[in-house]
Amino acid sequence: MAHNPEIASLWIGGELTWLEQLCLKSFADHGHKITLYSYDPISNIPPGVASGDANEIFQADEIHRHAVTGSPAIHADIWRLNLLRKTDKIWVDADVLCHHPFGFDTPFVFGWEKDDLVCNAVLGLPSESKALAGLNDFFEDPYAIGPWLRPKQIAHLEKQRDAGKPVHMTEQEWGFTGPAAVTWFLQKTGEIEYAKPQEVFFPVSYKRRNHLILSRFAPEDRFTSETRAVHLWARRLKARALELPGRKPRRGSFLDRMLQQHEIVPEDAPLPDRRIRLAGDSKDPRFRAMLAIEALKGDASIRQLATDNNVEPKDIRKWRAKLVSDAAIIFEQDSTR
Repeated sequence: MAHNPEIASLWIGGELTWLEQLCLKSFADHGHKITLYSYDPISNIPPGVASGDANEIFQADEIHRHAVTGSPAIHADIWRLNLLRKTDKIWVDADVLCHHPFGFDTPFVFGWEKDDLVCNAVLGLPSESKALAGLNDFFEDPYAIGPWLRPKQIAHLEKQRDAGKPVHMTEQEWGFTGPAAVTWFLQKTGEIEYAKPQEVFFPVSYKRRNHLILSRFAPEDRFTSETRAVHLWARRLKARALELPGRKPRRGSFLDRMLQQHEIVPEDAPLPDRRIRLAGDSKDPRFRAMLAIEALKGDASIRQLATDNNVEPKDIRKWRAKLVSDAAIIFEQDSTR
């Protein structure tokens, strides 16, 4: 593989914020040719980043969005598999920051997010990859039942299918088309042997994501000489950043320094306001469900949702957990009506 392989990403959802601008430009600044694909024109793509038509990779009459959260992540999951099948580019999520240039002696480029899960935020697979072929074939059927799911989930989905009411991928558990699927196929084919250690692409864990924007932490202490990228966990990180002055990282924090290094001005691409005020109170089951759904979306932090709707954060967490745990029962009851 070339010392500086070509990089590609996809953006669905209007203009970029400073976070995406920073991540994309970091690859260009480290010498990579990087293309940001989209279905609609984007006016604020940073210097050094090329634009591409997403239809060239995967045509879409409509964007596949998760039924509960509304997230287009499902579409992006399918799109990246088509990218890898048609090109030799490496996929990165638009919230992956380049720390050092990518340059690997294998076309298999992915890494462990944690001990038992490969994250597809960074994904490079050669066109002849058996895992890639398996993933593309599997998701040809939008009602497919993942063998990586828990036995209880599989049993429920099989029951729905046998009743003539198969569950579409957009209505399945959040993340169905993502890391768990990729990990399962890599393990099945043996290509999991190419997985790189966590510190290569995911040195800052999801739980420590806020360390990236707060000045009292030094996330670089977790980097090693092998670290090539940093996943920023944008949906949740943005929600926390919205609570900070100027809706940007605190002065002196890791991301504040990265913004300066890559010459990105947060005020030129601010985070949009995500304050969500709902009608009702904590005694209203519908109000609880709506807050639980907003918590699942992650566009606003639980702390902010609680403040804006005059409830306790612990209650929102409890309602969110109940919505997730009871989802199968709710939808099974709904399908029998």
